[in-house]
Amino acid sequence: MKWFFVLALSIWTIGVTSCSQDSPKRHIVFVLGEREYGTLENVPKWFEKHLKPEGYEGTFIVAQAEDETRNHFEGMAEAVADADLVFVSVRRRAPEKEGIDALKAHVAAGKPIVAIRTTSHAFHIKGAPIPEGHDVWEEFDPEILGGNYDGHYKAEMATVSAAEGVEDHPVLKGLGELPKSDKLYRANPLADTTTLLLSGKIEGHDAEPMAWINEVGENGAKVFYTSMGQRSDFESAAFHQLLKQAVEWALD
Repeated sequence: MKWFFVLALSIWTIGVTSCSQDSPKRHIVFVLGEREYGTLENVPKWFEKHLKPEGYEGTFIVAQAEDETRNHFEGMAEAVADADLVFVSVRRRAPEKEGIDALKAHVAAGKPIVAIRTTSHAFHIKGAPIPEGHDVWEEFDPEILGGNYDGHYKAEMATVSAAEGVEDHPVLKGLGELPKSDKLYRANPLADTTTLLLSGKIEGHDAEPMAWINEVGENGAKVFYTSMGQRSDFESAAFHQLLKQAVEWALD
């Protein structure tokens, strides 16, 4: 059994001792719960490589794929309440109500979210029964991310381009070669509050947003979302840098 499954139903806190006195530790809580794209393995590896050496602390809240545990995010409420930033990679789960409430409070307090791929339908279980004591957040995509998820195209490589005028945005600056991705999501139209960063286009179809930022709530919570995040994306150095710069922008 691979090492990352040990994370199931537990909290994994990674302590960091490399921070200087002028650079306080920043606590990122990773909420992970999907079985299609390997993020239970790839996100912790990315954190270890790119964020831990920079002085970030990480707590991982992981739900397994099995039916009896797929909605169990042990410790989510307590961890999110202590988070400076919440990173989400979840697909169609109904966490404990306290966890959903903590995530709503996090956003209401003006704290940032970074989200990838299936998080556009993270807390939407398509009308399935909600387990007792659990909850959903079906409007998370339009209300918080600012997207409009409506399925995806077949596994065709999309041509990726930066939106006009955002080439020097902190999330994109210095990327050089843009990430490439296939299995493009349909996400149009975006909310008026968003700023588009990257678009993807498959021949014969309209361009679709692939990465954008949003600002929500009275306290201006900063949000970054990208529809990228499958296994092949995590093989891209440009995608790694994109995510790292999204975290830095959100916490700036």
